[in-house]
Amino acid sequence: MRNRIAALGVVLALSTVIVGGAAVALALTTPKDSAPQAAASGAMTDAATAAYPTLEDHCYIEGMIPHHEQALELSGLVLEAAGVRERTRALAEFIVADQTAEIDTMRAWQTAWRGAIPAEGAAVGHQGHGGAPAAAGAIPTGCGDHAHSEMKGMATAEQLAALAAADGAAADRMFLELMIAHHEGALEMAESAVREGSNAFVRNSGKHVLVEQEREIAAMTALLAEAP
Repeated sequence: MRNRIAALGVVLALSTVIVGGAAVALALTTPKDSAPQAAASGAMTDAATAAYPTLEDHCYIEGMIPHHEQALELSGLVLEAAGVRERTRALAEFIVADQTAEIDTMRAWQTAWRGAIPAEGAAVGHQGHGGAPAAAGAIPTGCGDHAHSEMKGMATAEQLAALAAADGAAADRMFLELMIAHHEGALEMAESAVREGSNAFVRNSGKHVLVEQEREIAAMTALLAEAP
């Protein structure tokens, strides 16, 4: 597995320079940091100085977690298939490792903010995007009535079943096609987080998705072009 991931790193590195410029441009549009922030090692909380995240911040995290979880599901299905190319398997393994870590960190961020809410800060009810902002000291508990399956790039139940039943070149190609579309949906969500988010962790998470998933799309597009 390490050898496959190392080989994939070479493929992904080829697209880093192209994506870097876009990430820098987006970074110039972001506001100042807010706390607490979730880091790879856990979450830091300072309720006394915290500027509470907006509804957009919370809804980005609430939506991106299940979006990432489906990426893990897609990757797991292709890893179970027989006859898939080693480079495709390496990419799927990389996605599992990267997005599992992201999910853990996003959940740590959610936990940190729940712990930072003072006792008088009641949770806000289900609010849709564009609704009234959350009151100070409150965490939105819902982000509208849209099902997670309706998020951009999400594979349908039928597509997941088809991938689960496929092997060899068919599974290889199907995985790449579904994951490219899935990543493109994540890019739209991340762009919104970087441009509209107010929380430092949310913006940094969006930037990571923009850089990493653009690189992976480039790698998958190349693999798809070489598919038998």
